[in-house]
Amino acid sequence: MADFTRALLDRPAVLAASTVALAYLDDAVAAATRLSDRTDTEALHDFRVAIRRLRVTVRTYPGLHESVTRKQRRRLRRLVRSTNPARDAEVQLAWFVERSPRFSTSERAGLGALRARLRARRRRVMAATREELQERFEKVERTLRRRLTTLQPDAGSREAPFRAVAAATLVQHATDLAGRLSEASPSADPAELHATRIAAKRLRYLLEPVQSGLPDGATLVRRLKDLQDLFGALTDAHELEVVLREAGAGAAPAANLLQAEVAALLVKLRDEWSTAGPDLERQIAVAARQLRPASKAHRPPARRRRLRGAVVRDLTGG
Repeated sequence: MADFTRALLDRPAVLAASTVALAYLDDAVAAATRLSDRTDTEALHDFRVAIRRLRVTVRTYPGLHESVTRKQRRRLRRLVRSTNPARDAEVQLAWFVERSPRFSTSERAGLGALRARLRARRRRVMAATREELQERFEKVERTLRRRLTTLQPDAGSREAPFRAVAAATLVQHATDLAGRLSEASPSADPAELHATRIAAKRLRYLLEPVQSGLPDGATLVRRLKDLQDLFGALTDAHELEVVLREAGAGAAPAANLLQAEVAALLVKLRDEWSTAGPDLERQIAVAARQLRPASKAHRPPARRRRLRGAVVRDLTGG
């Protein structure tokens, strides 16, 4: 993952934002080269995360949003969406592996056919998308890199510093997330829960490049990651629930376990996060104030300073 220093905060906003975007593009390139390695179980995840971070950056910051065309942004979105089936299969297989000790020998045997279908599905979709994904990404990457690189020489020193633009952006996205959290409940529609997850993810991705300049930056990022993981677990459970329902009675042990886990997640949502929006919004507001440039002390006009100096000299006999 790209690492950013405090020096980034005082650079012109467009220059800094393009630096962040290029770093995420480099992360995506590195992950894409690993996709052909069938033993690399993290390559797909790393590629998806890098592209999502890149998308959030280019769609959020002025200068980048105008420079990267809507067509290019749509292509990035389609790249991620094309990997959804493989990602879902990976997550669902991991769910079974992690919980295998909780099933009896006979239950594991009964679930074996479903697990085999999931493995076959993952191999099939990865084989179908791996080569095409890399080819499509190479084309998008060349265009994006050219656009992002040409932005850098044009960023003027009079432009607002990145810290000021980032502060305003964080406040805006925190307000959106707080509003969504206030409406999140165990009875919420899965699509609404997913939208809240996306809002938490975007805020986290915007916070990460500036966290080095915040006393509690790392803590805030971890809190947003916890929130994202909770809503992600609920979204993944909804997808797995569909798979188990289609599998029929043989998947009943897994369906019962999943139902118990979802109930526990919904309790956690109610107890820990349903009223956390205002507090999270306040924390982001504090972080934004810490990021904003310190206001310069007011200096009187030069003519007034000269008159004041003359009065002082007259009074002191100077």
